[in-house]
Amino acid sequence: MCITTETMNEIESSLIQFHQLSNNPIPMLKNCFPETSFLRMSASDFDEAPFRSLANYDLFLLDGREHCVQLTNDLSVATAVVVAQK
Repeated sequence: MCITTETMNEIESSLIQFHQLSNNPIPMLKNCFPETSFLRMSASDFDEAPFRSLANYDLFLLDGREHCVQLTNDLSVATAVVVAQK
């Protein structure tokens, strides 16, 4: 299942609003976007540039269609979103 630009925009807006409430946005994201898979990591775990960068989070896309999961910048093949807290 691909992740749409509209969904990514909504995820971004939710993270901007939610950051004031908690350090862990994953439960809220899973509740608001049940069709999307999310993972939480630290931004320091990545050497690559994020798909999107917010004040408190970097967002990375995962492509899990093959045996090995890999980062992607292509929404049409993204199967999950990594929320990396800065």
